[in-house]
Amino acid sequence: MIHLFFSCPRKQATWLLALLALPAQLRSQHAPEPRKDFDTLYVRDYSHIVSGRVYGSTKINNLTLGSDEAANDLIYRPNNRINMGVGASYRALTLNIGFPVPFLNNDNDVRGKTSYLDMQANIYTKRTASNLFLQTFGGYYLDGPTLGDVNWDQDTERPYRPDVRQFNVGVSSVRILSSDRFSYRASFNQDAWQRRSQGSWLVGAYATYFTARADSSLVPSTFADRFSTDLRMRRGDFGDLGPMGGAVYTFVHREHLFLTLSGVIGAGITAQHTVSPVPGDDVRNFNLGPGWHAQLRASMGYNSRRYYVGLAYNQEQIGYLLGERERFTWSVSNIRFNIVKRFDMHIGFMDRGLRWLKRKVPEPIEDIVPE
Repeated sequence: MIHLFFSCPRKQATWLLALLALPAQLRSQHAPEPRKDFDTLYVRDYSHIVSGRVYGSTKINNLTLGSDEAANDLIYRPNNRINMGVGASYRALTLNIGFPVPFLNNDNDVRGKTSYLDMQANIYTKRTASNLFLQTFGGYYLDGPTLGDVNWDQDTERPYRPDVRQFNVGVSSVRILSSDRFSYRASFNQDAWQRRSQGSWLVGAYATYFTARADSSLVPSTFADRFSTDLRMRRGDFGDLGPMGGAVYTFVHREHLFLTLSGVIGAGITAQHTVSPVPGDDVRNFNLGPGWHAQLRASMGYNSRRYYVGLAYNQEQIGYLLGERERFTWSVSNIRFNIVKRFDMHIGFMDRGLRWLKRKVPEPIEDIVPE
């Protein structure tokens, strides 16, 4: 199950509604019959019919310069937006289209303005769960210090850096070792129903690239003595990969109320390149060092044959050790509230296309869209 999310202007949300309204492509069924590739005492799979949703979401991204004492850490955050949107899931694809809520996002005078491009894809099959992300953000505020602490004269209430920009791209994927009685999609894609409590061990790997740039040091001059030369960078490039493992479990109460908790952690090698300004010149460093990757998913709500109402959280946190004790970390995360209804509908042209694709390339399509 491929889950795509786009942030876009409000008027473009009508595209999805128009697609779902095409009567020539929809064939009504008397009742949604669950798929048979799960143990149906535990999981009912409804990916063969249309699941429509409305949702609200927000992002909680940050980058952190870690000093010897956690109380002295510097945390930069973008001015995140609250979005609302509509979406649908069918067969191998989930499409969501979101737009900002104007009256909830009028705080540029407090945290400054952030420009961004945010593309995320969550791929859920019966046996795997993968996150893919590509993001660019420009304009960050410092969370914690006041304007007086950094000695800046600005119009915003929080210390704001319009020159701070970041780009990241990455992928993480885990294999579900007990996939016959457990479904990630039931909690996070809303096209299945986990009827009984069940969990699984997870094993996988990750690979990411991150770069942050600014016109001057990321560390304000008033805090310079707390950090080493590497962390006083105006540019940093970091690439890493490694294995990871963990577990997931869904607690189900009376078939319908559920709580899903998933945690995965990994470690590997990172390539680190930093450029730090010093009087008269720049100091450039390139190192190979240790890094770590943590993935957290959580979801709770109500699920049944026809309806899903739930809150879901998804986070990837990546960190690098610079020097002997200092660290640099960044994260991508989102919180989403979904209201979902499953419709007794099939989309003919997608069914025909998937049948053709499975004849041409049965692997891995067979795993994504089984009979």
